[in-house]
Amino acid sequence: MPTPKNIHELEALLVSSEENNGIDHVDTAEIRHKLAHCYRAIQNFDKAIILFKRNISTSEKSLGLTHMITLRRRSSLANCLYASSRYDEAIRIFESILHDRSRSLGPYHPDTLRTQGSLANCYRAIGALEKSLQLHNENLRLRKKFLGSRDESTISSARNVNLTKHLMHANDL
Repeated sequence: MPTPKNIHELEALLVSSEENNGIDHVDTAEIRHKLAHCYRAIQNFDKAIILFKRNISTSEKSLGLTHMITLRRRSSLANCLYASSRYDEAIRIFESILHDRSRSLGPYHPDTLRTQGSLANCYRAIGALEKSLQLHNENLRLRKKFLGSRDESTISSARNVNLTKHLMHANDL
């Protein structure tokens, strides 16, 4: 867990890097990314979201919309939105990332599979259990095929399938 001192140091470092290197410099973006994660960790979501969005803008300009780093930064934003219960916004971003990662990395890539699971979790959070179960089942199928049934990620996917089924049955009562 970041401390106020850690955050203060990163804030000062970010200001210095922006002044010396520019707001779009790779080092500045890395500091901004670390600071955004610190804000997220202490649940200061508004500040984190602002920084994540700034980094996405920087990445899109310098690397392109579907570059791996840009996709990771978009994923960081979507995860922050999910953590702050802004599920509809997170869903839109995760759907876009899933499309881009599936196209560029393929359906079996770990980043693609993580995105698919995150999207399914968002749907579960808003009560769209059928859609969530569909995505979790597909995620489990792909992980079994690519990673095997004993992989930690596959086991986690199986738990997500079971949890979603449990919630569906609880709603039927």
